[in-house]
Amino acid sequence: GDGSIWMFGKGKPVAYGLDRLGAVREAGYLILVEGESDCWTLWHHGFPAIGIPGAGMTKVLRVDNLENIPRILVCQEPGRGGETFVAGVAKQLRNLKWKGDLFVFSLTGCKDPNELHRVDPERFTPTFQSALDGAERLEFTNPASDADVGASIEIDRVVTSSGLDKLTKNSTPRQIDESLREFVARLEGSDDLLRAVARVTAIKQLQRIKSGAPAKLVDAAFKTLRESTDHRDLPGHHGFLSDPEPHQEPVDGTKLLDDLVRTFEKFIVLVDGAAVALALWTIHTYAIAASYISPIIALLSPEKRCGKTTVLIVLGALVRKSLPASNITSAALFRSIEHYTPTLLIDEADSFLAKSDELRGVLNSGHTRANAVVIRTVGDNHEPKVFSTWGPKAIALIGKLPSTLEDRSVVIPMRRQAPGEKAERVRQEHLGTELGELRAQIARWVADHEDDLEGIDPDVPHELHDRAQDNWRPLLGIADAAGGDWPERARRAALDLNRSDREGDSTPGVQLLSDLRDLFEGRGVDRMSSEQIVAVLTKMEDRPWPEWRRGQPLTQSGLARLLKRYDIRPRT
Repeated sequence: GDGSIWMFGKGKPVAYGLDRLGAVREAGYLILVEGESDCWTLWHHGFPAIGIPGAGMTKVLRVDNLENIPRILVCQEPGRGGETFVAGVAKQLRNLKWKGDLFVFSLTGCKDPNELHRVDPERFTPTFQSALDGAERLEFTNPASDADVGASIEIDRVVTSSGLDKLTKNSTPRQIDESLREFVARLEGSDDLLRAVARVTAIKQLQRIKSGAPAKLVDAAFKTLRESTDHRDLPGHHGFLSDPEPHQEPVDGTKLLDDLVRTFEKFIVLVDGAAVALALWTIHTYAIAASYISPIIALLSPEKRCGKTTVLIVLGALVRKSLPASNITSAALFRSIEHYTPTLLIDEADSFLAKSDELRGVLNSGHTRANAVVIRTVGDNHEPKVFSTWGPKAIALIGKLPSTLEDRSVVIPMRRQAPGEKAERVRQEHLGTELGELRAQIARWVADHEDDLEGIDPDVPHELHDRAQDNWRPLLGIADAAGGDWPERARRAALDLNRSDREGDSTPGVQLLSDLRDLFEGRGVDRMSSEQIVAVLTKMEDRPWPEWRRGQPLTQSGLARLLKRYDIRPRT
């Protein structure tokens, strides 16, 4: 496709703005930014730029993109995402054996070009050019440079972006407080060494302005950050919003998946294929950066005590950065994803999901990386802001999911234990310790195979419909990378769990047509009034019509809307 879109071919992402490479080569340098909108801002002001879909997707850069471009300047946004972006660009350029000069710059007081434009569009060009002129050269040919980015560049940029370097002897206590809070907040998630160096840097900045007790102030700021982000003491949430340290030794993928299957089967009685799907999806939560589709795990039970909450508890102890919720609004959903990049584990969804069209829309949007955003206005000036909805999600509920969500899910039917079936009781207080080794092994295996997973294009069973093939593609890629008997087991599980889809279409429209056919044939008539039809449909307890919209029964107008798509309309 043309270079102004993110995807081409089989859904593989590309850099944004490749159709403008002619202008880039004419300018003699290239500006690399994250995201589509930053590109448009820079193009508007006459700067040569292309965009990368996300901080972790720098591998979309190809040799032919960089031909005859001698100089690249990378716009580094604040925080770990910006650090990841710069390090990823450096690594990819080294892998491509690109010969040229690489520079890194950031924008003082602004996150990215979009924010700079909003703050002062008239002064954008000279301000941005000044940032380019002050860019620092990065030696990217040395493999150690990826690690050096955070140590040699990041702290100075955090000092600048937080405004700590702008403080003077006349700064008010409130200004000092705000700068320190911003400084430590931008270091959230950094390692102990980087924080130690940052602490010394911050103390020196306060000593420069003759502030009283600078060390005490800086330590208080770091303590505030720890208290606001430390979730380790929350009862029952082992691994809550945490990334495990990768295992020290290489991990056998087939054994790892076998162990995960045994773990799920130890605690829950599951239908055929379910433990295999859960094991693959658990690894998918760590490999999300290598995926372009993220299927929802849908745990659907016909009644209480079928084990769906137990599955979520075990998943919570295994997946990457688990964030459990028994109720959530659409705003909390996308803000949590934007802030934490978690694996969302949503329980009791039958109590609130059907009543919120907006929440269903947000969940739908997170299925594909390319479309996983929502736009909302924020602040007193109602500035538009883009929020990510991209990330792994599992949803448990009694009943059925809305059809659009079910279409984006790997559905796992839950049932009660039959007589004679046994499952070990979950002891939540011990689960985190018991499964910690498995989490470390998953992290190590994914780290060792991330390149393989990103490039893999698995064969998908043709019996699956198109959306089911999309849902299973990242899971089958993991199975293929693990090897052994797992490619066959994964495909068998996909067919087992999608048997109901192969047997018939369960969309509301098709359900309605089927029910109407049975109704007309049963009564031996060729016409009925809308009032009569609705009266019958809303008494069908095994159908969605009694609680069709926000818990309310199907109406005559709702019936007409459903049938209109098939060019069926009521007449007097």
